[in-house]
Amino acid sequence: MPNKIFSERIRKLRIDRKLTMDALAKELGLSKSRISMWENNGVVPRDEVLMRLSAFFDVSTDFLLGNDAMEGKEPETSSDLQFIQRGLKGMDEEQLKKAKAVLSSVFDDIFEDEEE
Repeated sequence: MPNKIFSERIRKLRIDRKLTMDALAKELGLSKSRISMWENNGVVPRDEVLMRLSAFFDVSTDFLLGNDAMEGKEPETSSDLQFIQRGLKGMDEEQLKKAKAVLSSVFDDIFEDEEE
């Protein structure tokens, strides 16, 4: 199913980075025709490639797909949040539990310091 928002956002991100279709294709290890299909036909890549695009352009997959309420600009802290989210995605239940405990402890320390 074609996605016009995806086409527009990929094109804008590529142009903003001053990349040609060829250059973007080389960066991602893909063909120029694949990039052209995304930009001109709204073809959305499979999940693995979509994640690589998200990391390369430092935006969320939701932003790329138009599943967000933003007007095309990510908040400045988004790369930090995305880094944390990417780290959490591959964790099993036990690892997530440990990560939550660590993050809770860190946040408690941070906000406790602000209250003093």
